[in-house]
Amino acid sequence: MTRIRQIIRYLKEVESGFDRTLLPLPSETVFLKPDGPISGKYLPLEADADDEEDYSGLADLPWVWQPTLEPTPSRWYPARTKGHSRGSIVNPKTRKGLTHSSTYEMNLAYMLCASRHISLVEDQPSAVPIIQEDGTQKHTIDYRATMAETGTRIVVAVRPTWLLDKDGLPYTIDSINRHSLEGFADEATIMTEREITHDRGWNAYTILRALKHSAADDNDRLRDYASKFHGTVSLRSLISVFENPACAWNAVWCLVHDEILLPIRPDLKLVDAPFVKFNHNH
Repeated sequence: MTRIRQIIRYLKEVESGFDRTLLPLPSETVFLKPDGPISGKYLPLEADADDEEDYSGLADLPWVWQPTLEPTPSRWYPARTKGHSRGSIVNPKTRKGLTHSSTYEMNLAYMLCASRHISLVEDQPSAVPIIQEDGTQKHTIDYRATMAETGTRIVVAVRPTWLLDKDGLPYTIDSINRHSLEGFADEATIMTEREITHDRGWNAYTILRALKHSAADDNDRLRDYASKFHGTVSLRSLISVFENPACAWNAVWCLVHDEILLPIRPDLKLVDAPFVKFNHNH
């Protein structure tokens, strides 16, 4: 955050009657205590059919820790340039890496992984044929997302609006929808900076970071307290019941992911518009 935005936020807080400079400084370091491992995951041991070991005497099979899985794109991102970012993120829900080759792709990866309605996110799935006037070419889409409830698969191409026509991306997506969906996806679409905003990406990134340190007791405590409110409520009022603000904020983001707390302005960073509603229909 820039210093100017920090000053603006501080002035807004003072106008609402809150001065963070008056808060007492912490006297000791406090660490979040998540319910599970923050790296990798534990899976039950799979007994091999040809294994000579006899596991019948065990009450249950032991658990084995599996490290975070590496990304498996059909092609790796190109070398970094001055105008683009390259890298990878980790989906804390599947404990698997995802690659990105631009800031827009990074923010979209955060947004897809942070949605409770998406069960699987794949980066750079296999290339599909594109029918051109001069022959058939291959095109690799950026991401494929599988919906949790319906199993619908949607592939997304990421490009800023001022570059859409540079490589004929609208024609490419239209060709995929008309000729190349079978066995690959149910629909292909384009997303630009109009949908993939920095604020939405920041919110999604913060949700994923909170899910890594999720604590069920803190989440339940905040949900029970928030259920007493009807209409819009300030986050400062909700987290006031916690002695540890870090645990409270982590629970806030976990409940936002579960759509138990609904931000009033989801198009803005939650810290810039810290007001939510409790979803009594959840």
